[in-house]
Order: sequence, then C-alpha cells, then structure tokens
Amino acid sequence: MNQSNGRRPLVSILITTFNRSRLLRRAVESVLKQDFADFELVIIDDCSSDDTGAVVASFSDARIRYLRNDTNVGSKEGDRAILRRFIYELMQGHYFAYLCDDDYWLYPDLLSRQVKAFQTHENVVAVVGGQLSYFLTGPESYFGRPENDTLTVTPENLASFIDPVTLQAKTPHLSVNRGSGGNAPLFAKVCMEAEEFLEDFAFNPTTKNIIGGATLYSRALFLKSGALLTTKGSKWQAGYELKLGPGCFGKTIYFDEPSIVSEIRQSNASFQRTQAEHYLDSIVSTEIAFDRPLSHPDLRSKRAFLRRAKRKTIRGISKAYLIGSLKIASEGELTLCSSENMSEPVTLSHVLPVMARNRMWPGSVVLALGGLLAMEGLTGGKVFRALQMVRRVANRRRLRPAYAVDA
Repeated sequence: MNQSNGRRPLVSILITTFNRSRLLRRAVESVLKQDFADFELVIIDDCSSDDTGAVVASFSDARIRYLRNDTNVGSKEGDRAILRRFIYELMQGHYFAYLCDDDYWLYPDLLSRQVKAFQTHENVVAVVGGQLSYFLTGPESYFGRPENDTLTVTPENLASFIDPVTLQAKTPHLSVNRGSGGNAPLFAKVCMEAEEFLEDFAFNPTTKNIIGGATLYSRALFLKSGALLTTKGSKWQAGYELKLGPGCFGKTIYFDEPSIVSEIRQSNASFQRTQAEHYLDSIVSTEIAFDRPLSHPDLRSKRAFLRRAKRKTIRGISKAYLIGSLKIASEGELTLCSSENMSEPVTLSHVLPVMARNRMWPGSVVLALGGLLAMEGLTGGKVFRALQMVRRVANRRRLRPAYAVDA
C-alpha cells in the first residue's frame, strides 16, 4: 500500500456520495478493479442517512480513505465545495480524478492508459475518457429490473447495447457522447494543444462539458489555472471551470470510446432548479474559468485568443439554452426536464445582461434565436415547428436552409 511505505500515491481519486450506498458500491468496485494500483481512493460521505458507512467498511483495502461530513454540503454549496477541499487539502497524488457515486468506470485499464498518456506526452493537463450515458426515463429504461437495481454495463455485455465499431447505440436509453449526430468523435483530435481544445470546446460547449468522471487531471497544472481557488463560484455547473481553466495551460488528450457509464436521472442536479438558473450558473463557471489564465504571466502572449475563446464559449452556451427554450415553447418538453426545471426558460432578458457584462456582441445567431423565441410566445409555439418542418424537407433534398443552426 502506498501510504504504508511512506510514499505518496501517484493518483488520487475522489468519490462523493449521499444516500446511494448500492450505487456507491458499484463505483468503488470499478475503481478497485483497475489494473493500475498506485492510487488512493478518498470517499466523502455528504452526511448520508443510509448504510453508506457500512458499505465502505465492507471493502478491506488500505488505499481507501473514508470521510463523513457532519452536515450536508452539496445541497447548499454544490459538489464544487467538496471537490475544492479534496484538491486543495486532502489529495496526495500527482494526478486526480473525480467520480460521482452513480457513475462507474467501464474498463479496468482506464487509469493505466491515462497515466501512460501523461508519461508519453509533455505538458498534459488532462486525459479525458468518453462517456456512455444511460438515460433512466421510465420503466422500459430499466430493462425489466426494479428501479433500485439498475442495469450495470460491463465490457462483456457492452455489445448488446452499442455497436463496438460505430459506437452507435442499439437502444434509445443509452448513448455514447460524440459529435456530428453521433457519427464523429466528440473532439476532432486525440491530442490537442490548448488553443485547439478551447476552440473545439467553444463550438458546442454544453455537449463538450458533459464528460467529467473519466478525466484524469495534472494537479500541478490544475492549481496553476486557479480552478476552484475561490470559495464562491458556480454550484451546479462547475464543469466549465474544471475543464476550461486548466485547459488553457497544457495539452488535453481525448479517448474516443466509452470509458465511464453515467446514469442520468431526472433527480440529478443537472435537472433541478430552472433553466435560467442553470444558464446563469454556467456563465459564472465560464467567467471564473478564464479569470486566472487571462492574468497569468505565462499566457500573456495568448490573451487575445483567450478572450475570443471566452466570448465564443459564452455565445455557445447562450445559443444552446435558447434552443432549449424554443423546444420548450414549441413542444412543451425538454429531455428529462421537469415542469419546475422548465418553468423559467432562458430568454434574451437573461442573455443580454451577460453579454453586456462581458463587453461582447451577442452575435446574429443568438439574436435570431431570441427573436424566434419571442415570436413563439406571440404565436403559441407555431413558428419553430414550422421551421423544423421546412428544415426536414430541405434535408431530404440535401440542402441546408440559411436559418439553420446546430443544436
């Protein structure tokens, strides 16, 4: 064991948990099954009232450290506060990963391959594994199992759910996060310089932001970026700060394959509170992400580019949320979102103050989407449906209408 011989582990892994003992067991097992052994696993129990403590105690592995919060932190400050404590106070390794209790790593060689990527390439800030999303939307999505016993995807049964070559899902309940309608890698390159990563990320930030639990970070470069340094920040959308800030300081490597299985429920934090609250929280996360890079002396020559990347990312987030608002207005629903979540959709009244605060022009696409949204309200949701119909007809003719935008 690493600590017993006085040597720090190379990798530190955090699992946060709250009242999900069964799911926690699976997440822990996916870590302990790794063929790379030089790690510590820190489990922070956010004041659970179930048998979480007993589940952790059932693992007789000296690499596990179990910490229990006296009061629930996540409900008030989000997971950002717990992760900040782990990175700045608790972890001992050179690299770290953060895993939610309802997610689990798919392959036992993930860590060894990620560590090898760090050792093979210079100045790497993060090695990112792809995500297989499992949408738990209704009884049929449980494949005949009770809701308290969800399906566990394994390397052995993976081919039953996705095509191993194309990575196309064979069921609507699972999906590999990729780009261009699922037919291309999420990122254009495997190994990206900082500028390439930021440019790629900004093109579709809400999609690129979804991967987190299969990311191994360099702690040194993460600290250099100032990510999570302040106690105040976003509560539910800290992913932008985690990815964009460190991403300014080194290479990002991406594995275009399902490395983690993420169970997505309506009860997840991503679907609590309103669309407007999540949009504004995403913007705060993005603004904080670029604060340190824009003032860091090592990046002085890149400041003009970083400002452009920041603006593009904010426009991309704004565009995505406005498209979501259009879907709510025209269809009355948005995937997995509750009526509470959709009760305050994003409009130009939310977007324009953000643009003004960041001294940037909204752009023609954002303004057009905002205008369409206003027309939706006046016509009872008919405009967007009409445009979708025109687009479908145009696509059949292999034409691209001038108004079309990528969601």
